[in-house]
Amino acid sequence: MNATLRRSESRDADALTRICLLTGSSGSDATGRYSDDRVLGDIYAVPYAVRDPHWAWVVDNGSGARGYLVATPDTTAFEKWFIESWWPERDAVYRANANAETLSLIDGVQRRRDEAALFAETYPAHLHINLLDDLRGGGWGRTLIETLVEQLRAEGVPGLHLVASLDNENAQRFYEKLGFERLESAAGASYGMLLG
Repeated sequence: MNATLRRSESRDADALTRICLLTGSSGSDATGRYSDDRVLGDIYAVPYAVRDPHWAWVVDNGSGARGYLVATPDTTAFEKWFIESWWPERDAVYRANANAETLSLIDGVQRRRDEAALFAETYPAHLHINLLDDLRGGGWGRTLIETLVEQLRAEGVPGLHLVASLDNENAQRFYEKLGFERLESAAGASYGMLLG
């Protein structure tokens, strides 16, 4: 596939939401799983690109984004902004017609700050990455993470973490292959990488 890596732009918000949905069930399609198909993107993708597109990249095949990596160098500051500024209005909208699975997901949003605090001192940065099927296995995941790591190191950020679904074994093998180490956590399969 002829694709290029570029910074995320405001026009990518719908694509980020769509990619997050199509990979939102441990790497598979989550369409229809939640009462609103936009909820995953509004939690795990779009707020990062909105708050600071400097830490968001997409892989574009010429017709739009087919994969992305969004990140923050300061998880504590990001979570404060997310909980206080980004999420309250969206919480009300999503709760209004939420099914049980959606309620479980959005109730978890309130625990984000506590979970983030587990790693914030040693691994202050965190990321979310998703690629559609046509990009998987082509080196784009590695390229996205290496691009992020290079920028974090250049800015003196000492560590990076992420959380994968416990049942997404392909993702876990991928992160381990890139040098992430498994961390003790009750929040999914957590991984960290020291950058110093």
